[in-house]
Amino acid sequence: MPRLRVRRAPHKPHGVAVHGALLLVTAALFLSACGSTSDPAGKVVGAAQKTATLSWVRYQIRFTRPHLFPPTVGVTGARGAYDFRTGLDYAFIAVQRRGDGSENVFVDSSRSELAVAPVPAPAGVLPAGKAWISAPLRSRQTAGALAAQVAGLGPRLAVDELRWGTRTASSLGTRAVGHVPMNEYRVSIDLAKAYSAATRHRDLAVAAAIRRELHASGSGQLKIDVWVNGPGYVAQIFERVPGSELGATSLSISSFTEPYTGAFASPSETVSLAALSPGKRSVWAIATGS
Repeated sequence: MPRLRVRRAPHKPHGVAVHGALLLVTAALFLSACGSTSDPAGKVVGAAQKTATLSWVRYQIRFTRPHLFPPTVGVTGARGAYDFRTGLDYAFIAVQRRGDGSENVFVDSSRSELAVAPVPAPAGVLPAGKAWISAPLRSRQTAGALAAQVAGLGPRLAVDELRWGTRTASSLGTRAVGHVPMNEYRVSIDLAKAYSAATRHRDLAVAAAIRRELHASGSGQLKIDVWVNGPGYVAQIFERVPGSELGATSLSISSFTEPYTGAFASPSETVSLAALSPGKRSVWAIATGS
């Protein structure tokens, strides 16, 4: 930042005072133009932008009153690994059927495609030799609720909304989590602004998810509580994704450096959702045989 040079006024002391006041105003405007991140909104946007440069992060999610699966299937949580640079997400959702044992629904997603693998697979659902059900995230048929569900099952939707759509933010204080200090913020998101940015960045799956939120929210506004850790990364996100049936979610990032070496679902082991003639049933209902 260039240094401000002050010229001494050559006349009266009164003129010096006026000149000094003008310099203070000029300096304030200059510093503002250089970009200060001392305000809560600036801190949140900066943390989201910094987080979005990472490669693999490990995360886990807790759900409150989700409706993603039919009523006979409960969701106990989810874990995953997400690469912000490529948009690849590898996760599994732990579910429990009423009166039965626990199961896992594995989820691979990219910026354009979803693949779901139920383990164990319900009898008679998948053709022989197939383990995954795939669905595009950009088509008109699946780009509504499904896009919001997939994006909301990882950190990418909230981080993009924070960095692209933050309107205002207020500090909720600081707390220590496992001896790690966290700064808490409550953020108001302008969904129209975030949608416009997602479209400009050609992130069509996130744009579809935000469009779904816009239609479902009514107000065009979204509230997100976020914790930022000492190094300045987004560490925890509390939100509701309107129109997603995920309920209230609490997503915590447990590692910012551990890589993931898995491979995306193999096409030879995949059957398309459309080929299963789903009717009005969701991919989640089909995957659990509900």
